[in-house]
Amino acid sequence: MELFLLLLSLLIFLSLALTVSIFLRGSNGDVNLPPGSFGWPIIGETIEFLFGKPEKFVGDRMKKYSPDIFKTKILGEKTAVICGPSGHKFLFSNEQKLFTAFRPHPMQRLFRSYKTTAPQPSAQTPVTNDEAKVIRQPGFLKPEALARFLGAMDMITQQQLKVHWEGKSEVKAFPLSKTVTLTLACRFFMGIDNPERISRLVDHFDDITLGMHSIISNVPGTIFYKANKAAAAIRKELLTVIKEKKADIAAGKPMQDILSHMIVVTDATGRFMPEVEIADKIMGLLVAGYSTVATTITFLMKYVGEDSEIYNKIREEQMEIANSKKIGELLDWEDMKKMKYSWNAICETMRFVPPLQGTFREVLTDFTYAGYTVPKGWKVYWTVSTTNMNPKYFKDPEKFNPSRYDEGEAPPPYTYVPFGGGPRMCPGKEYARLAILTFLHNVVKKYKWEVLFLDEKVDGDMMPTPEKGLPIRLHCH
Repeated sequence: MELFLLLLSLLIFLSLALTVSIFLRGSNGDVNLPPGSFGWPIIGETIEFLFGKPEKFVGDRMKKYSPDIFKTKILGEKTAVICGPSGHKFLFSNEQKLFTAFRPHPMQRLFRSYKTTAPQPSAQTPVTNDEAKVIRQPGFLKPEALARFLGAMDMITQQQLKVHWEGKSEVKAFPLSKTVTLTLACRFFMGIDNPERISRLVDHFDDITLGMHSIISNVPGTIFYKANKAAAAIRKELLTVIKEKKADIAAGKPMQDILSHMIVVTDATGRFMPEVEIADKIMGLLVAGYSTVATTITFLMKYVGEDSEIYNKIREEQMEIANSKKIGELLDWEDMKKMKYSWNAICETMRFVPPLQGTFREVLTDFTYAGYTVPKGWKVYWTVSTTNMNPKYFKDPEKFNPSRYDEGEAPPPYTYVPFGGGPRMCPGKEYARLAILTFLHNVVKKYKWEVLFLDEKVDGDMMPTPEKGLPIRLHCH
């Protein structure tokens, strides 16, 4: 009898879910929606999106439905995926006209804890990209500001290589890339340089990065549960840093970082930003400046270590710069302009392993694309995986070839967009470029290396991670 009641309850639940799903699918009337599927009731196609390869998820549906656009339901949202270079151009050209920024619900929960007690915006309040506004306004990421930080970037990288690699014959590249990147981000965004304090945070940042695109669940052991705990731990540490920074400001110490700016800036009403809001915004900036740069450095080490010809070209370029410097002289802006082949190698790395798989937008008004209508309130997903490995745009796409970006061989417009484009192009693009080039300069100056496991498994998709940490054998010059 109990089994019968259980089965009956399950049948009723599934029937209701199916009815709701059918109703929602038909709620757009006669609108010519993009082809595709919303998947299962409630969860949609979230499982396939999160736990399959992003390029496979998108590629399979482009073949099945349309090479231009298809519909799906991921992370709780009806979503149109716009594909190819024409899609990239359309999206980048219509920011704040047809689209505005949107963060998936897991990201909102992780980086918007202060919103739970703050007044909620009205329907007329536009969504803003808070972190980008904060760092763009005072010009922290403008070339002249970054040029002043470049010497510190060089010095920190040298110190980290000395501490972690000097005197060793075999090391793991991934752990150092994370430590260097987080150390740089903490110095640049918050003005702190405490190795012990920073090292305690590395694992927390890994958990948050994985949790940003996950199923919201506070069940112990789940990805989101770990990310939420990590965010709480980092938030606690950041609140301590904020209080220390306020004391420094009160004592008249100079303000040369983004955190100091956040503390002293006021809105139009003269209101200061609450400490918990500052902590969440700084955490978002640190995650953005950490995971993407660390991933690119790691896979750059892999691809360069596997090809001695590419390594030799990079080293020749970097040693020409090094030999022009006086002993102890640090890198400057002019040096960065000379690292053309090195930057090509970084670009090729980002084509193979995109530091950012894609981002979401919210649709502000109904629009038509490729003959299909996307309703207001839907989300749009933009991804680099529709072009990066396409032989139509990249000759021999499976070959790692930095020279393909030389003048005359550059890929067609809107086919290579690792940092996005338009008004919402990643504001940290130049910061990332300098951080990676500085690391590459210092590592090839001192070492040649071999990748020990050529077929090492790569875990994860949103933050690709070499399973063994990319072990390499070092040969000191």
